[in-house]
Amino acid sequence: MGQIKIWDNFIERKRLENLKDARNFIRRCRRHEVLIDYIPGHVWYNWGEYPAERCPMPDKYDEDNFKLYKEKGMGLVKIHEEWNDALEIFGGDKFTPNNEEGFKKMISLAHQNGLKIIPYISSGYYDRRSKYFKEEWLSFYKGKVLSLDEGYFNYALCSPRSPSWRAFLLNNIEKLFDKYEIDGLYDDVGYDPLVFVDPSLDKQNQIDAFEESASFYGSFEDLIQEIYTIVKRYMGIFTLHAWEFCNPEISAPTVFKCWDYLYVGEGIKDMNLMRKTVKDLPPYVFYIPDWRVVPSQDQKKLYALTIPYLQFPVLYHGRHITGKMYEGEKLQYKKGGLAISQPDVIREHYQKHPDDFPVYSQWDSVPGNPETMKNYFHYFDMYKEMTKPATCVFVDIQDESIVAGRKWPGLVLTAYVNDVFYLVVANYLNEKDTLVLTQPWRDLETGKISRTWDLAPFEIKILERHNGTCKSKNVSC
Repeated sequence: MGQIKIWDNFIERKRLENLKDARNFIRRCRRHEVLIDYIPGHVWYNWGEYPAERCPMPDKYDEDNFKLYKEKGMGLVKIHEEWNDALEIFGGDKFTPNNEEGFKKMISLAHQNGLKIIPYISSGYYDRRSKYFKEEWLSFYKGKVLSLDEGYFNYALCSPRSPSWRAFLLNNIEKLFDKYEIDGLYDDVGYDPLVFVDPSLDKQNQIDAFEESASFYGSFEDLIQEIYTIVKRYMGIFTLHAWEFCNPEISAPTVFKCWDYLYVGEGIKDMNLMRKTVKDLPPYVFYIPDWRVVPSQDQKKLYALTIPYLQFPVLYHGRHITGKMYEGEKLQYKKGGLAISQPDVIREHYQKHPDDFPVYSQWDSVPGNPETMKNYFHYFDMYKEMTKPATCVFVDIQDESIVAGRKWPGLVLTAYVNDVFYLVVANYLNEKDTLVLTQPWRDLETGKISRTWDLAPFEIKILERHNGTCKSKNVSC
């Protein structure tokens, strides 16, 4: 049994007073969310360097990392595809661990530290060289097979219109939950919306059961919903990485929300353009910033683009990636585009510069950036307090009496209201401007109390409502 929470009269009074004030201050906003079981801190944990080797047994290094996450208030650990044997090198397959004992120990380590742990699966990608693969699973675009062929991959994009693929996938997901004490799944969908151009072929034994168009992915959404029902039956968390929902060139909204958390950002260079694309997606969105293509000077800009929309980045961490490569008769590494990071580049760099800051992710810069983790916990320490259970979030306030005078078009204000009233302010113009508020607020970073705030381009300020009088030298009322 969990520890009983003690509810405090004073805190409940503050919460109700703040919500009353919010009702008076805020007349209209883009979205109003109430946080119930929201997990603000997600770790994208690199466990090993498959297919070069099996994932290692968790040791003191992993134990110390998981203890750190617990101390910092993180809640969820996601392990990427290295956990399994997708290329069937070690006698397993895409749904079995390449180190079963280590996988079980990793799960236990997470649970000992109060963390949820979810492994990678894909509802679409499957290796065409697998002994289980069937040609009838293939999907096409203008008659050409859709496949991810780079790095070690020869991954078909298996069709959600195939009953055979669905049964194979769903049965393997059931077995995962039955055998291991995982807390959910991360689904890298492996779907191309352009498949709507090609109706299913008779020889593929596929069924066109839904509308398919450039803006509606009927069979894909239906398959995701089936997976979601399995995850929820096991009381799990379903995290989705669907590039189609966040790419500014092809993004289309979903008809049904069938995930708990959506990861966005891979391969997107212009994060402000992505902000405009994903800001209205259903909650809850997390960024996987692609530091291979996003400038390192945008480290702090990332938080200005996310927090005002009840969004946040994941933390890349875990074991160092050294760039080992699998060289053998069965698999050869093929250089490609942005779908995967190039381990040969990582390996060559650290052979020359072994003391450089490590790389933790396929989407990390080479070398890694020590500011990434520093910036993450700087903002996360504030964000986790702002997103406690029962917090009301008024996203992108449209009509309010918080601002005195002019509110410029590139200004976004969001309120996080519980027993503390937080106001998040971000400037999305490419020029500096000055915001004047009707009441004094305290800056959580500097402690300054003021009604007047200068905001640089893509700067964020996280303010706490100040109910006292202005007596400090740092106060301008």
